[in-house]
Order: sequence, then structure tokens, then C-alpha cells
Amino acid sequence: LTQADKLASVGRLAAGIAHEINNPLTGVLSYASLLRKRMEHDAPACEDLDVIVRETVRCRGIIRELLDFARPAAPARKPMDLNEVVRRSVSVVMTQLSLNQVNLSLDLAADLPQVQADPNQIQQVVLNLVLNAADAIGADGGQIRAITRSGASNAIEFLLEDSGRGISAEDLPRIFEPFFTTKGNHGTGLGLAVSWGIVEAHGGSLEVQSEPGQGTRFTLRLPTATRAEGGTPVLPTLT
Repeated sequence: LTQADKLASVGRLAAGIAHEINNPLTGVLSYASLLRKRMEHDAPACEDLDVIVRETVRCRGIIRELLDFARPAAPARKPMDLNEVVRRSVSVVMTQLSLNQVNLSLDLAADLPQVQADPNQIQQVVLNLVLNAADAIGADGGQIRAITRSGASNAIEFLLEDSGRGISAEDLPRIFEPFFTTKGNHGTGLGLAVSWGIVEAHGGSLEVQSEPGQGTRFTLRLPTATRAEGGTPVLPTLT
């Protein structure tokens, strides 16, 4: 309860900071973009402005993640085809994966039952898991396998397996903690925390299995409409 209260306080603080910072960031981005168009003849200045625009966009992305963590939106549930959400998510990042020499294969179960869920929020979770897997694989390339199947207790499952570096035993229990990241300056530590919050709001579960050097498997479970309406959210399981 103490930890939950601390996280709630952090969430309120993050929401206030994010709101205050977002407006000036928008101004910086607008004026930098305008100057970039006016100074197209000045190559060195354009390079400097490109840095300002790029880093401002990155800051806005961090702010957006903070707001998603601090003020999660309630799911807009409707009948959802998990296979279609996975295909749509993969299509968004396929070019990026190819450039990084990451081969992604799909193993989607036929006749998978639909569930009452928010397709946009579930796509956000799937995208985050895929991008995390690509980061874990690194520059040398590797394999990602996306699987859908029917699970126990009338649930459906999405599994994502990668051939990346894996997660150490000491880091594994912390990966769903807000602001914890193993990516250094390249991560905010909010992606998995936000994803877990989305899955919890759907009455589902998000589990992880990993060993250093052996890759990682995430398992997302979503209940059927009956369980989603009356079930109890399942806490993440770490194996």
C-alpha cells in the first residue's frame, strides 16, 4: 500500500510537470520548424535546426508517455480481432525491423474468438513489445516470433518471442516498474509500465520469461467478454 501511494504521488507529479512542459515544447517545435523552412539556403543552420526539431519531438514523446502513465484512458471496448491488431501493429514497424536486420514471423491461430477490448490500446501494447524486442536484439540482427492462440479459462493469448540478449535475474522483477529501464538514455522506463496498466484495465495479464543470452518471451492474455466484465485483474507474473 505504501508503494502504491508513492507511485500515485509520482503519477500526480508527472502529470503536472508534463502538462506544464508540453506547451512551451510545442512553441519551440513550431518556431524551429518555421525557421527551418526560412533558412533552407543555409545548410549549417539547417543542420542545427534539425537537431532542435528532432530532440524536441523526442521530448514530446517522453511527455506523452508520462501523461499515458499518469492519466490512463479508460478502454473503449468493442469486439476486437486480435489477429488483425497484430497484423496492423507489425505493418507499422516492418520497415524499421528490416533495416535493423530483424526477421519477424507471424504464427496466428485461425478462427480465434473475438474479445471486448480497445483495439488502439492493445495495438499500443503490441507495438511496445515488438519495439522492445527489436532493441533487445541489437544491431547484429535476429528473430522475433509473434504468436496468437486460445488460452486457458476462455482467454486468448499473444506471445512475442525474441532471440535477443535476455534479461538478467536481478532486472527481471523490476521491468514493469515505472521509470526502470535497461536502455540507458534511449529509454524512459514507461513503456512496459503503461502497457501493464492497459492490460490490467482489460482484466488481463502480462507475463515475461527470460534468461540472459536465451532471449525473452512476453505473454499477453486477454479474457473473453464475460471475464472482462466481471473478472478480477491479474497481476503480472515473472518467471
